[in-house]
Amino acid sequence: MQIQSYSRYLTPQLPTSQTAPKMVTGTSLGLPKPDTVDLRSHKARELPADAIEHHSVQFFFSTEINERLDKIFADKPPEARKAFDHILEQNFFNSQSTYTDEERAALVEVGLTQGKYLADQYMADEKNAAEFLDTLHLLAGVAKTRKVDPATGSVSYVELPQKPQGAPNDYVNPSKLMERYDPEAYKKMQAATTNPTEKVSMLIQFVKKLQHRPDWITQYRNEQATLLSDLKNTKITNRFENVNTKDTTEFVRQMNTLTENASFSAITPLLQTNLASFMKSLAKKTS
Repeated sequence: MQIQSYSRYLTPQLPTSQTAPKMVTGTSLGLPKPDTVDLRSHKARELPADAIEHHSVQFFFSTEINERLDKIFADKPPEARKAFDHILEQNFFNSQSTYTDEERAALVEVGLTQGKYLADQYMADEKNAAEFLDTLHLLAGVAKTRKVDPATGSVSYVELPQKPQGAPNDYVNPSKLMERYDPEAYKKMQAATTNPTEKVSMLIQFVKKLQHRPDWITQYRNEQATLLSDLKNTKITNRFENVNTKDTTEFVRQMNTLTENASFSAITPLLQTNLASFMKSLAKKTS
């Protein structure tokens, strides 16, 4: 390789007749003075207490459960659904890792009574209210299955039976059966993440195997039915169950009175803060 030089560009030169610059001293060089702002007397702007609003997440449990909840709240004021989501996030499935078992148990009890308040205040139809309370109790049962992996600290709950929208009641997810009865094949299928065709092929092979093992399907369906029944019938002692949920003033008064009892003395502030946050979520927006 040969490098050639070119003289198309001229080296910049200063005129020789220009007076050489000199250093001068002084307090001002004739430059414009920068604008200054005195912040010493400036008062910080304070935001209104309700300027920042927290919106609870909407949990997904199963297609059936979520469709049922959407239907229940379809004709209800938005603040009712907002308060229900608050119960799920703050009372049933709170992600605060430092809460004790006592605190979590009390929050579930409070959440059940708050749910009863929603039913009495927003659900005049008895069938609608009963369906809501049954679903609420089911989700409280799910909350009671909380487990923490001591090695990783990750939290898990029992998974509700799943089926696609429009699927028959006796639908069984073949992937779940594969995970249960052929774990080695399931691991290989999960590992084939970059090859969808291979995953489908492996699942089809397992479905063919299922044709000769109807007992797997029967056993799985029975287990899922038992799981759902156990969750629906989870026994939860609720020390707030006799609170008046038909009158708002009495509801708040009785809830606060109960949280001040000796049995709750260590967690009274937590429960009262939770109740205040729940009632705030029900406030109608005036803007």
